[in-house]
Amino acid sequence: MKWRFVGSILLLGAALSSAGAQQAQPGFQPDPLAKLDIPTRSKVQALIDSARQANLPWKSLRLKAVEGIRKGYNSKDVLEAVRRYYKGLEVSKASLGTFSTPEDIEAGASLLAAQVSPDDLAKFRVTTMGRSPVRPLTYLADLIDRQHVPKDEAIDAFSKLWKDGAADADFDGLWSAVDQDILGGLSPRSALQNRMRIMPRKPPGETESEIPSS
Repeated sequence: MKWRFVGSILLLGAALSSAGAQQAQPGFQPDPLAKLDIPTRSKVQALIDSARQANLPWKSLRLKAVEGIRKGYNSKDVLEAVRRYYKGLEVSKASLGTFSTPEDIEAGASLLAAQVSPDDLAKFRVTTMGRSPVRPLTYLADLIDRQHVPKDEAIDAFSKLWKDGAADADFDGLWSAVDQDILGGLSPRSALQNRMRIMPRKPPGETESEIPSS
């Protein structure tokens, strides 16, 4: 149960790749966007094209439209959802910086959707290539949106760990432990506070790049 949310996020990329490969082969169903009315489809496609030109994760934008169609939303609602997501991707990229990857930007947009401000998202700004905030952003969105950990406290805790150079494994362990404690009956606030108290502290100046990958 505890891996339900993050597991679905990590599997999303594989599902997208598989879907893309199937659509490229002859004999499969036509483009799902064809189910939109012509004016709406044109506007959705224009947003996707704009995202591609702006180096935003345009495939995830297209997936947002397809998801709405498959859930039975009308054309107007699909278009509004795509517009909102496009804006989220734009703000996420601006907050995380030029070194951010498409995966980083998508995770940032998910955090914005959890009512985290662009300024707070910018605390996870990517300043060097090779270090990704996907895990902390994904776990943070889950703790705020699903587990109801107080937003400000969760952001303060995760952003401090990020600034101190915490590795992915640190965020894995923290999220899992907090999730277990909540399931065990602790309040979301107490679960986070208790786990932060016993988090190992890295020596000053140590960064994730200095920690061997597992």
